[in-house]
Amino acid sequence: MTTLAPVRERYPDFAAFLSEELDPGMIERLRGAESVGRPLGDCKFLDTIERKTQRVLKPAKRGPKPREQELSALSP
Repeated sequence: MTTLAPVRERYPDFAAFLSEELDPGMIERLRGAESVGRPLGDCKFLDTIERKTQRVLKPAKRGPKPREQELSALSP
């Protein structure tokens, strides 16, 4: 059974919430996040979710990672 109290607390008039006009930019960002599979939010939100899940959720530097040999060759 689903508890409705948290939703009713945040949105007392849920029907009005559903009928609000949508921001096209927000919809684009949501669709983009769906295709990448990462959560969408600001840094504070992502930090909180990373701590709770103990997973890295923010995008890392792109491109191939250096191999061990390349790292030791670059060290003094």
